[in-house]
Amino acid sequence: MSITGGIIIGGAVIGNMVGTLAAQQAAAYRPRKRRIIFVNLTTGQEVVLPVTPKEYIIDRGVNIETVNLTGFGDVHLAGDRTLFTERLEFMLPVQAYPFNDPTTVLEPFHYIDFFELTSDNKQVCRFIVSDSRTQCEVLLENLQYRQQEGVGDYYCVLTMRRHRQPNPVRMVGDEGTSSGQAATVSTPARATETPAQTAVQNHTVQPGDTLSGICRKYYGNANLYPKLAAYNGIPNPNLIYDGSVLKIPPASAL
Repeated sequence: MSITGGIIIGGAVIGNMVGTLAAQQAAAYRPRKRRIIFVNLTTGQEVVLPVTPKEYIIDRGVNIETVNLTGFGDVHLAGDRTLFTERLEFMLPVQAYPFNDPTTVLEPFHYIDFFELTSDNKQVCRFIVSDSRTQCEVLLENLQYRQQEGVGDYYCVLTMRRHRQPNPVRMVGDEGTSSGQAATVSTPARATETPAQTAVQNHTVQPGDTLSGICRKYYGNANLYPKLAAYNGIPNPNLIYDGSVLKIPPASAL
């Protein structure tokens, strides 16, 4: 995690930032105003930003891939959901301003230490905006903070990225077993249900097929899909087309 800190001596850019943020905090103040909350999902520690930022931006969408089909032209295919990156600007006061949250701790490093330790330990936070539907898991990527000369307040920029936990691949024979039992149960299941291959087979891709599912069917191991893709000259293992014919060699040939 990169952290930049220090005393602001002067400069038009920093001065403008400080003045703009201070004006935004005063304009944003109202009774029962919105609150920005971070909860560390590992430790359970929670912090509420002492001064609510004027705005935040959440991006949501999907990756669009352009594929050129011979004799047809370009087509656009919707892929997986994108994960946003958000830069949140906020103030950590050292004085009891009227717009401070009631839970404010007038010690900026109470908050800075929380963000630093959460990031350094690679822990996931839940990002919550009260009075809204915004609630999601994030990883804290970077924190920058500067101190205003004279007053002593800190002005921060926190960069965070949306977190998504990959779904574990379920192996043949793993159903109904604990992780500790999977190795002993799945191995005989594969030996029984997936006999060893001695020749190359053909598989015609059907609607709903994936390379990992095909590998699970023929080899009993979904994790072989990158090797099967390479064997068939498929550049993107996440993209196969209905009706195409795949070569299924023995696992030892992958």
